[in-house]
Amino acid sequence: MYALRLPARESSLPDLMRLAQDCAGRAGLDELTVQRVELVLEEALANIIHHAYSQNAPAAPAAPSAGLLDETPHTCDVALDCAVEPGALTLTITDWGPPFDPVRPTEHDADLAANLEADLDSRAPGGLGLILIRSMSQAAYRRERGANVLTLRFPHEGGDC
Repeated sequence: MYALRLPARESSLPDLMRLAQDCAGRAGLDELTVQRVELVLEEALANIIHHAYSQNAPAAPAAPSAGLLDETPHTCDVALDCAVEPGALTLTITDWGPPFDPVRPTEHDADLAANLEADLDSRAPGGLGLILIRSMSQAAYRRERGANVLTLRFPHEGGDC
């Protein structure tokens, strides 16, 4: 397993994305699946960076730990674990913000679906990342020891052509 824990800020995105891309290569994923990994991961990380922590909260320094789900309270970090298996990649994203389940349908899903059908000039911003996460990965959520843990699995889905 490969792992990285960094402050939840936009400047951390390249390192987190690079880790996932490297792991996707080790898993032997086809180009189409790698593109899905990149899109879904970027959306999930952007949601954490922009919504999980108060804008006024200072980002905690990256802390070494035996495990990414350590007991460090109230950090403004995001952690990425990559589990590689032949033909599949599982990403586990952890943040320590307030509980938020991006997988569970909500009362706002009807609004999101209507927004998708609107023409581009009429669309309201936001919400499309949740649709991408749910539709382009095998996603699961749990709250564990004060952390949001989002697991995204990407099996190889490309053909030989």
